[in-house]
Amino acid sequence: MRKRGAAIIPRNGGWCGVALSAREGKIADLRIIEKDDLSELRAEFADDGYGMAVDNGSGYLFMLTFPFSDKRRIKLVVGGELEERLPVSVDDLAIDFVETVKGSVLAAAVPKALTEGIAEDKRLRITTMQAVAVLHALRWLNVIYLGDFVFLHQNGTTMIVMGFKGDGLCYLRQFFHTPQSDALDEAISEIAADKTLSPRAYFLVSDSGDAQQIKQHLEVKFHIHVEMPSLRKVLMNEAAEDWLWPAVGTALLSIAPKGRLNLTGERHSAGLFLFTKTALYGSAALACAGIIMAVLFSLDHYFKESAYEYLVAEQNRLYRLSFPKSPPVREPVKMFREKIRLLDKNPGAIAVGANPLAVLNEISAGIGPDIDVKVSEFASDEKEFTMSGTTVSFASIEKIKAALEHMHGVSQVEMQNLDLAAGREVKFKIRGKL
Repeated sequence: MRKRGAAIIPRNGGWCGVALSAREGKIADLRIIEKDDLSELRAEFADDGYGMAVDNGSGYLFMLTFPFSDKRRIKLVVGGELEERLPVSVDDLAIDFVETVKGSVLAAAVPKALTEGIAEDKRLRITTMQAVAVLHALRWLNVIYLGDFVFLHQNGTTMIVMGFKGDGLCYLRQFFHTPQSDALDEAISEIAADKTLSPRAYFLVSDSGDAQQIKQHLEVKFHIHVEMPSLRKVLMNEAAEDWLWPAVGTALLSIAPKGRLNLTGERHSAGLFLFTKTALYGSAALACAGIIMAVLFSLDHYFKESAYEYLVAEQNRLYRLSFPKSPPVREPVKMFREKIRLLDKNPGAIAVGANPLAVLNEISAGIGPDIDVKVSEFASDEKEFTMSGTTVSFASIEKIKAALEHMHGVSQVEMQNLDLAAGREVKFKIRGKL
């Protein structure tokens, strides 16, 4: 029996939708629709549910590990774990997670502003990130086989690298990628140095024009074979270009979204509990479960109390971490809102607290490609930022400083530290006012 799926993804400032039929690892009736207006594209799927995939650069992916595998307990503490890693409050993010193996979790977070407008549509079955959708498509179409492998997905200027041991995620990095960046080489080097991971294959899917150059560079430098699966060949459809991988994967996810990474929540109506022999057994099992739950209630209450105390303490810790120069406050949430309100009054300045990844991308774009520079540390608060790293000459330092001074919202850029390191590299530390 064929099942229908559909998906919407952003494309060149507009939107692209696909509709397909899926059955036993094969896809047919692929239909591609491109529109500038999202409401017009939704109208194309008036009779079917659909999924949506956001750009990798619009959200965050994390690999988390816990000493337990109970989903309820993970749900209690996953927000606190992400608070330590995210540059914004989890209250402003839509978050979901899936457990890949016991104790190992793949978590995703995107700004609620991206999902609130579309989550009201009852036809929307799942919202995910494009890298997750592409990986699902490769597995569903049997392009990726079981065993250790590495999956690379480039979406715009954002690269995501995942390492798998069997079905379990064991490595994850997300970063901005440019031809001048060494981040991809560092990620592959880390995987090569991990003796517990022996990838049988490397898979690269990219919507960038330099994908072939990336493949050749990795193969020459690391002596590996990188496969670039062709959607045309897999589907035997000349209209299926490689940038459609995320759309195809999201459409497949929309068919069976339960248990998947879903940033708009799972939407499934439970069937009626019919009075049958099976139902009687189920009722007896529920009665036993109720007795066990009553016995374990005190233990469950203890875990909730511990999680609550932990989260309350996190508010003050996060405030001190975000605003180290501010005095202690009694109501950190109220002060956070006040400081955000003050930042909103000056929209022209660089909003480091809003999206540090975007600020680093803006700094990277402002520094010319002729300058060889490696940033090792970047820190900021609402008043200033500091950046440390290495470059090849003192002249490059002056160019970097001049580039920062010309950035909108940055003032009083000064050199805090300048030293000649081994290999004739120049170590530096720059501070700037916001």
